[in-house]
Amino acid sequence: MILIVEVGHWLFMDRHVADMADVPTILVEKDQTGARSFTPMRTLFQLKKWTAARRFIPLLSCDETAYKAYEVFHVDALPSYALLQGGRVLLERNERDVEYEAALAQVDATSDEAVVAFAVRYLQDKLGDDVILAANGTVPGVTHVPNDVYVDGDVVKTGQQLFAWANEKERGSAT
Repeated sequence: MILIVEVGHWLFMDRHVADMADVPTILVEKDQTGARSFTPMRTLFQLKKWTAARRFIPLLSCDETAYKAYEVFHVDALPSYALLQGGRVLLERNERDVEYEAALAQVDATSDEAVVAFAVRYLQDKLGDDVILAANGTVPGVTHVPNDVYVDGDVVKTGQQLFAWANEKERGSAT
């Protein structure tokens, strides 16, 4: 099982929220303006575990330049794949996947949901494994993390529940 996670909503918080959090947090995104995004330490440990196993793909709305500001994905938890610009760009080992871009150009994926659905199917075929999406909203034809895992406005709890659910699902599929 591979998780594609819309990290901006599910796992990362801004400085204000991080300062108010009752758990230790760590910087994950820093650009020329300074610290921008944080995540709980427990979430970082899970990110490391899941990316090391090549079972985690971040989904971000930013471009490649802004992606470089996510220190977590270049230092602590290096993903094999990353989806940028809402799924319009696929990076494999931080290089653009031109085959993906060509395949996406061949389909009629004009809406954000259609692009994400294409990305999920493409990665499922390429990697030969089930891909499960953790994102706000629903994408038809895609398997999603259960709705009750996401806690609106609480990335600490959402991250804990997401990885608890995913770890349990992995254990269940291993037996």
